[in-house]
Amino acid sequence: MALDRKIKGLLLETLEGLGQDDFKKFKFFTDLPESITEDADRTDIAKQLMNRHGKNAGEKTIEILEKINNYNLAQKLRNDLPQITGSTSSVDNEQIGKFKRALQENLRNIYLNVPEGNTMYSQQEPLENVYTELNITRGVAGLPDKQHEVLQMEMCGVAEEESIQPCDIFQSQKPLRTMLTVGFAGIGKTFLVRKFVLDWASGETNTDVDFIFPLAFRELNLEEDNSFSLAELIRLFVWESKAIKMLDQILVSLQESPNRHYQSSKIKILFVLDGLDESRLKLDLSDERKKRLDVTGSYPVEVLLAHLIKGNLLPCARVWITTRPQAAHDIPPRLVDGRTEVKGFSDSQRLDYFRKKFPAEEDVIQHIQKSRTILIMCHLPIFCWLIATVLQDCRKHGKELPETLTEMYTEFLLYHLYKSKERDSRKSTDYVKALAKLAFQQLMKRQQIFYESDLRESGLDDPQGAKHSGVFTVVFKEVPPLQKYQQGKMFQFIHLTVQEYMAALFVMMSLFQDNNNVLDDSGWTRKGLLLIWKRNPLTWVHEAAIHKASESEGNLDLFLRFLMGLSLQCNQDLLGELLKVPENYRHSNAETVRLIKERIERNSPEENINLFYCLKELKDESLLEQMQQYLKGGKLSTEDLPPAMWSALVFFLRASDEAMSCFELGKYARSEKGVLMLLPVVKASQKSVLWYCNLSKKSCEALASVLSSPCSLRELDLGFNDLCDDGLEALAAGLAKPQCTLQVLRLRRCKLSKKSCEALASVLISSRTLMHLDLSFNDLYNDGLEALAAGLAKPQCTLQVLRLWGCKLRKKSCEALASVLSSSRTLRHLDLNGNDLSDDGLEALAAGLAKPQCTLQVLWLYRCQLSKKSCEALASVLSSSRTLRHLDLNGNDLSDDGLEALAAGLAKPQCTLQVLWLERCNIGTRGCVSLAKALQSNPSHLQQLNLGDNDIGEEGKRALEEVQTDSRCSLKIEWLDD
Repeated sequence: MALDRKIKGLLLETLEGLGQDDFKKFKFFTDLPESITEDADRTDIAKQLMNRHGKNAGEKTIEILEKINNYNLAQKLRNDLPQITGSTSSVDNEQIGKFKRALQENLRNIYLNVPEGNTMYSQQEPLENVYTELNITRGVAGLPDKQHEVLQMEMCGVAEEESIQPCDIFQSQKPLRTMLTVGFAGIGKTFLVRKFVLDWASGETNTDVDFIFPLAFRELNLEEDNSFSLAELIRLFVWESKAIKMLDQILVSLQESPNRHYQSSKIKILFVLDGLDESRLKLDLSDERKKRLDVTGSYPVEVLLAHLIKGNLLPCARVWITTRPQAAHDIPPRLVDGRTEVKGFSDSQRLDYFRKKFPAEEDVIQHIQKSRTILIMCHLPIFCWLIATVLQDCRKHGKELPETLTEMYTEFLLYHLYKSKERDSRKSTDYVKALAKLAFQQLMKRQQIFYESDLRESGLDDPQGAKHSGVFTVVFKEVPPLQKYQQGKMFQFIHLTVQEYMAALFVMMSLFQDNNNVLDDSGWTRKGLLLIWKRNPLTWVHEAAIHKASESEGNLDLFLRFLMGLSLQCNQDLLGELLKVPENYRHSNAETVRLIKERIERNSPEENINLFYCLKELKDESLLEQMQQYLKGGKLSTEDLPPAMWSALVFFLRASDEAMSCFELGKYARSEKGVLMLLPVVKASQKSVLWYCNLSKKSCEALASVLSSPCSLRELDLGFNDLCDDGLEALAAGLAKPQCTLQVLRLRRCKLSKKSCEALASVLISSRTLMHLDLSFNDLYNDGLEALAAGLAKPQCTLQVLRLWGCKLRKKSCEALASVLSSSRTLRHLDLNGNDLSDDGLEALAAGLAKPQCTLQVLWLYRCQLSKKSCEALASVLSSSRTLRHLDLNGNDLSDDGLEALAAGLAKPQCTLQVLWLERCNIGTRGCVSLAKALQSNPSHLQQLNLGDNDIGEEGKRALEEVQTDSRCSLKIEWLDD
């Protein structure tokens, strides 16, 4: 009993440290009945927590404090509880500190230096010398499940967003256990890990973290057949320390601790799992059942890691996973608490890089900017280096600059092959073919990390000897380990796109040198192949490649492009002896173009995007030229347009920066069919405007599917479509999904009513991103607004702008909005223009505006039937509100009496209003003189004043102009309506 009293006293002391707003939120999360919490004070809540949770009341209080983001009080209570309960850690702080310092020293030695670019592992530079600032953003942009990364960059671009520092990756407003960081191949994810760990090991950042254990999947693959305890795995891959028993003690104490959250844990551990996309382990993350495991037990590596990610092992430890986008889908969303994305070079960094390489050659930069593919890929630092290498060599030798991706990679390979021959390496060509074989074999297996056994399988029996070839070390490299102890060597191409190019080259070399179609799975004999040779064998290869790529999950898209590019005579001539095209061999790509066009007719527009890029590599733009002829005739006839033309239009628009910034369907095909056929454009654009398109429930279901899948869409304008409640409910199903990242939704004149508002209220509670909602000119009436307010008032709602122009709202709506304003922490702009609120309605609204919790900054009240009584209520708001900056009272018959009443509030020193619109308010001289007097006593805040279409007279005008002469005044007045 004495212990219970002590705990209760500590809880009461903690609750007394909460402000009134936080205490209200705390009561909300106690799960106690509302009848108990409604009028309960802090003493009552402390008693209820003890009655319900007993000795665990302290842990429950910490959990709620963290939910409301009051981590300071949570940490104080966590520190104070053991002094009362007498509980202690099995490992003392001195031991933990000693272990931490030893681990930091070990990791600092390992991470201090790194190999740069394509240099050998033995040639290392200090990380600080080679680390380039990366663009890291919170959240993850829409990334399709089945699409090549290069295609994603080409189609969606790389948006400029505010970047965060590596050390701030785990900053969050909510409890966070598992962080997923995605980024395209070669963009710098592993460098980011190295930077983060080195900064921690050097004591510079994240000093609250006790231990960081970095593990790389490429290394873990080497032990896929072995079993370990967690401590043994750490000892093998991170630090071969003698303190294995102490580590076991630490892990056991954490596994048995009642603290199940990282924030609550006395010992804070971070596991870094780098390169999930390189994993050959079979991680089973589907089982949602919670299991209590023996942390000292031995398990296969893949089982151990799966339980760590799922939280069955060390639920209080934090886990950071890095991966390429496609592999990110292997982690169920329920297991991920936070997401970040590494985006490579910004636009300015990219241009700066090339201006340094070509200081007096602006035409080279213009050449790069001509190709969307090449320009977009230059967000990858390694691709900038590749492009610069090729273009510098072309300029040096007076060659034409490459235009296509295949030409660029061909020139890159030949540049290093010729350099290799200058060093008298006769085996360079043999090494190229062996590397090409390795590239092909491993690409088909979807592997980018190779081991010595893989090299031997492709004919590279002597990797060390091969390193003497310049081409080997430039396009291929040994992967440096994340730690010094390593069971075997690992290799990779310098970038995935180089592997894809080499794989395509192997297909061509096999065909021309060995009469072998390596893509054919039908088991043709050599004799059968010779018969097909007479029928154009390259077309046969292309047909097999197109079929394979169509069945892949996008991973063969760029390989297919390179294969098409290598079919051109110009590229074959460049490769010369390396390719060994048979004498008198002639090939027309007309048959291949026909095959591609036939498939385009059968596929959906989104599936055809890569095929259009293949046509560009073949330098055939006939479909695009045909589509542009259609466009020259004005808006398209949606009923007559062939399927291939829809696909061509999708490709054309998705390659357009203008359309990707703002897609206006009305310029092309204003109809429901136009929306459905151009859905891939909507999905990839930042903003889509779909006015007057006769959208129905069917369209809304399709749009809901887009919104609930990864996409780039941030603003959607569906104004002037008769969606009705059925359509809006269908759309809301997508808006409410956690994957939806829409920020702005405009629904003007969409025939919405109360039922739609109920659906939108549910969206407002669940959406994490929606900030702007426009429901203007829908007949919502009071019951619709009340339904919407139920969502607006919830603490989860993130809405900042709400437009309700002409929604037939009255006093009851204002009462509901007043309740929202007194509780919402996010609503900044409220548009009530064109509603007959009258004085009664405004007075009800003012009750919420005057509350100290109200954060509203902009209020529009144009033509709301307001008079002097409303101005008196608004004057009271102006004298108390600390946030209201902009007030629009245009079109209300305020008269001089009303303005005199409003001026009483403007005169108060507490008033912070900056913009006041009073156009067409029937104001005369007397009102202006009163306003001038008010502004003389408080001249520094009001900056803009609109008095257009009021008969204020010369005296009124002079009075206000005199205010403007005050040095403290920065007021600008609009006298007449332009």
